[in-house]
Amino acid sequence: MFAEWYESQRSTSEDWLKDLHRHPETGFEEVRTAAFVADRLTEFGFEVETGIGGTGVVGTLHGIGTDKANPGRCIAFRAELDALPMTEKADVPYASEDPQRFHGCGHDGHTVTALTAAAYLARHRDFEGTVRFVFQPAEELLTGARAMIADGLLKQFPCDEIYALHNLPGLPAGHVGVPASAALSSADNIDITIRANGAHGSMPHTGEDAIAAAAHFITTVQQAATRVVDARDAGVISFGLLRGGTARNILPESTRIEGTMRTTAPEVRDRLAKMLQDAARATELVFGVLVEMNIAKIAPVTLNDPTCVAAAIASANRVVGAEKVMENARSLMASEDFAELSGRVPGAYLFVGQDGYAPHHPKYAFDPEIIPIGAAIFADLAKHRTSKSLNSHPLT
Repeated sequence: MFAEWYESQRSTSEDWLKDLHRHPETGFEEVRTAAFVADRLTEFGFEVETGIGGTGVVGTLHGIGTDKANPGRCIAFRAELDALPMTEKADVPYASEDPQRFHGCGHDGHTVTALTAAAYLARHRDFEGTVRFVFQPAEELLTGARAMIADGLLKQFPCDEIYALHNLPGLPAGHVGVPASAALSSADNIDITIRANGAHGSMPHTGEDAIAAAAHFITTVQQAATRVVDARDAGVISFGLLRGGTARNILPESTRIEGTMRTTAPEVRDRLAKMLQDAARATELVFGVLVEMNIAKIAPVTLNDPTCVAAAIASANRVVGAEKVMENARSLMASEDFAELSGRVPGAYLFVGQDGYAPHHPKYAFDPEIIPIGAAIFADLAKHRTSKSLNSHPLT
């Protein structure tokens, strides 16, 4: 039924994608994008609330025999609104009109996927409960979900389950991957300042060497990480910024190191954080410097709920066929603040495969051919997970 309906919808959905792609907006600035979404949802007949967490939008649609006072089981779907602050080099006829911004992660495609599912459900209200579509700002900043939650998202718009998807170059085009537990890693920011008494390069013994201390700290961390983490677990620490000094023959008074830590297991996250502190103390002892370190927790591990995983697999099987569904798909070391939602409400995060460059590459392009796959899965989940029969057997 969905496939037949989509043939008449295809050009509209692809026009939505072209429009949003041409007009990208970055985190908490998605004013035009949010208005576009709200207008479409209103046209479909949804109850629409805007301005949640800044520029977030929520659309609610009631199915058979339900209303605001008696919503029945409620299933939510989340899509992201924001683009990236980068220049596009993709070869598409509807390229970004902003040279400084670009939908280089496919959030325009995710938004259109959700809108397409919403359009279908508005025309086919053969589900028993309530569906909500949550359009979230600032996913790239990893703060949009928290902003919506702080603004009352889950209190004003409660739901029993929540689902999200992401395009995934590398997974065969048209295939669907559903991780069994961890879908995406946590993200922590590491900020380090090493302070020393500077000295002339010819007389390092008269002061402390913050440059050598920084190099020692980085290599110590990389070596130690392989020994404090079980090789079967996933954990990575990468330093992307090292800054210090003004001249080749002067030992500076400070160096700055910035990095990121990613894991797919909370216990590994704690173990690596302790190792970083131990490495900092060891560096202080060896080099006589002061190491100031802050580890800021940005996003938790995105963990899939077993029941929601089973539901997502069942829907994907019905949409693309079991031969194109990868159960227990490998998790990614990328991070997502959907974890803030799925950590509070049972949920699942799934991948839809496509060809081309990876997200965040300047030549990345979202494949519009995967819009109906994601939309059909969302629509199928809405129909099956809002069933009244699940009220007495919620884990079915």
